[in-house]
This record gives sequence, structure tokens and C-alpha cells, in this order.
Amino acid sequence: MGGHRIRDQASRKLSPPISNTSLLKDSSSTAHKPESLHPAITFEGDKFVRPNRDTFTYLALDLKTPRLNDIHQHLWLAGLPNAARPLHRQKLLGRNILVTEDPDEHLVWFEAQIFVKPLPDFLLDYNYWNDYLCSDEELHKSACGLLLSYAWLVRHKSDLNIAQETGLLSNNIGWPNWVEFLETFLDNINLDTLSDVNKRYKYGELRLSRLNAIYRLIPPTYSFHNFIRGYRSGSTWYNAFFERHFKWMLAVFAAFSVFLSALQVGLATPMLQENGPFKRASYGFALASLIAVVASVALVIFVWTGLFWYHLLSTWWNDRVVDRRRRNGVLSL
Repeated sequence: MGGHRIRDQASRKLSPPISNTSLLKDSSSTAHKPESLHPAITFEGDKFVRPNRDTFTYLALDLKTPRLNDIHQHLWLAGLPNAARPLHRQKLLGRNILVTEDPDEHLVWFEAQIFVKPLPDFLLDYNYWNDYLCSDEELHKSACGLLLSYAWLVRHKSDLNIAQETGLLSNNIGWPNWVEFLETFLDNINLDTLSDVNKRYKYGELRLSRLNAIYRLIPPTYSFHNFIRGYRSGSTWYNAFFERHFKWMLAVFAAFSVFLSALQVGLATPMLQENGPFKRASYGFALASLIAVVASVALVIFVWTGLFWYHLLSTWWNDRVVDRRRRNGVLSL
């Protein structure tokens, strides 16, 4: 079978957790044709990956969650060890369902957005499980975890309708077939210990702002690169960055302004004009406010300058690295 890597023959053969019947109404186009289930090309960083030529590399990219597994001991800060809410509840919460193909972003939410990875059709194919996923325990667990997440998300017929409308599930899946499919799958995994799924799926929805904080501040993922970008970088516009990280300054300056106005009014009253402690406190607070404003402006300029040079130098360095790799012909897999 094209794309197979040499594997230890002593490794135990796992079993598909699904039944040997097609979930799709029209399965003729997928049976025994894995190339019809893969994209033509994808990327691992700046390297090209041809899924039909290196299937296991592609499956690792499409199913495994290494970034979340690296911080698994800290995921309690970002989410609860509960099932994710179904799609209709996500809509009721006012969340926009955004499609992502990165498994590390699956069920990660930010404000009124939640990222959801579409369920690949090959996870509905019994023969595909046998040929590719059952020979690798980590791939098997990751695939089972992704399927389990869809048992959370698509619990009702209304959820199935939402999933198909947003492109998360194939339109060929009927509701009775989906229920039967999940019944078989759930019978083949341990729902009490979740030992059959990747440990990432012991948690449901994860909050992006908390993941960013973990990646920026907590070992073993702490680095200057992660401190700048966090778990998932948002907009690269500077105005968006400063709005996101320095908007608290407006609230602080507003409080200073009100307090200074109150001190000014107090100094204008005869009762407080001769009050020494009050005048000294007013003088100290006014001086501290001026210092705070100057320090804040200096901080913003310092951060902007640092970010400008970081992005400039990292872009320059990345351009050189990619160019060197292309000259050596090592970008494609």
C-alpha cells in the first residue's frame, strides 16, 4: 500500500471502532480509494507534504494534537474535563462556528467564536481504519478522540443539520445512520476511563486566551517565540495587538482623570486649602500620575519597537532558511 512506513511487526494490531458498513449513503466513491479521501497537498511548517505519497505523515498532521498534549497537565486552566456542548448550544451561546483543519485548534474558543475541525470522511470508512489507522496506536487514539468529539457535538438531529450546513459532516449522512454509527463506536471505547482516546480529548472546549497564557508563561513551552505569539496568534496588525493588550490603560487613565479632578475641586474649597496632609497627598498623586503617563507611553513605544524588529528579523531569517532549503531540495516530503 503506497505511503506505508516500515513498522515493527511485533506491534499489536488494533481493531476499527466502527462497523463494517458504510455510513455514507453513496460510498462507491470512497471504498478502497484512499486517494479520493486526501487533499492533493498540505504543509508541515514550510515543507510540502503529498498525502497520497506519504500517508502517515499526512495523518499525523491531520489527527494528532502534539501542541495540546505538550501542555496537558495545564489544560485544567483552559477548560473543564467535560464533554463539549452540542452545536445547537454553541449557536444559542451566540458563537460563530469557524472551520479549521488544524486538530490542535479543534474545540478552541475565543469570545464569540469556536473553531471546529470537519470530520474527515476516511474516519467513516472501515477499510481505511484497517489499512492505515489500526497499525499505529497514537493515530488510532487520535482518530477515536476526534470521533468522540463529534459524539459530543452532534447529539440531535438539529446538530446534524448545523454540521452539514457548515461543512463539518458530509451531506450524505442520514440521521438514523449517524445514530447507528455512534452506537457501534461508543460500544468500542471505554467511556469511563477514556483510555482509548488521545488524552487531549479528556477535555472538551478550551479557552484560547488561557492557552495563550500557558504557552507564553509556563514551561516546558516557554520561549521568546511563544511569548510573542502565544498558542495561536491572532491579527498581525499592530493596532489590533495594542487594542488587545493595552486597552486597560484607558480605564486606568480615566480613573486617574476623575481622581485628579476631585483633588483639584478639593483644593479649591476653603476647608482643604489649608490642609497640609491633603495638599501633600494631592502633590504626590499628581506627580505619580505624570510619571505613570510618561512610563506608559514609553512602554508602548518600547513594545512597538521590539515587535517591529522581532518581526523584521524573524522574517529575514525565515526567508534565508526557506531559500537554503529550496536550493537543497528538502522542502517536499
